[in-house]
Amino acid sequence: MEKLRLKVQLAFAAFFNIGLFQLHTICFPVLNCHSCPTSIFACPLGIIGQFAGLGLVPLSVIGLMALAGLTVGRFLCGWACPFGFVQELLYKVPYIKFNIPAWSRFVKYGVFAGLVVAVPVYLTPESSLYFCRLCPVGTIESAVPWALINGATNIGHLALRLSILFAIMILAMGHRRFFCKALCPLGACLSIFNRFAALFPERTEKCIDCGSCNRICPMETKPKPDSYGVFAHNPEECISCLECQKKCPTHAVKLWG
Repeated sequence: MEKLRLKVQLAFAAFFNIGLFQLHTICFPVLNCHSCPTSIFACPLGIIGQFAGLGLVPLSVIGLMALAGLTVGRFLCGWACPFGFVQELLYKVPYIKFNIPAWSRFVKYGVFAGLVVAVPVYLTPESSLYFCRLCPVGTIESAVPWALINGATNIGHLALRLSILFAIMILAMGHRRFFCKALCPLGACLSIFNRFAALFPERTEKCIDCGSCNRICPMETKPKPDSYGVFAHNPEECISCLECQKKCPTHAVKLWG
């Protein structure tokens, strides 16, 4: 399943940045910078930030993310997001592995509220504190390519962006999908709707509580019984990678709709 998912993620990454046409008026709910010279779709976070700076609410973008979240939850994080793919590859690099505290998962909500929304509203989208001007994906896909094409106009800020990118890459080498768990503001947005997603993996009454799904889960979700006694994954963090379904010895993990 993991090999298949990596191939699908690679295919999506290539498609999003194939550069044959551009539809920047349309968002796709994954972290892919629309300032990239070859990108096709707009990034939802970039649109939200720009609208926030104008004092407007991008209802179409919010509706799109709500539709995606209510339909498949964070499935796109697990199967389509290019930076998720990069993090999966980085974690395979031999490096010191470590855990992060449970509370760190809430940091991404602060990143969204502060750097994506508050900074454009109270400062300006041109501020160096605006998320898109610090985003590691934007650094890879936009800042570096444009610096190579046109030359860097602000060496200090580019150095800051590269430092942040390097730090996140190191952290992703030591902790699987570190950015997704702790910092990704788009993941924060989708996780709000994830609890109500029509399709997500869930443990059934066949579960013998062997813990295999907990050990394999890249997002470290913790199962808990619902009102019917069925053990369900924590839907806020689940990216529907389906690794738990593959590893379950009793085939107790199902996709519910």
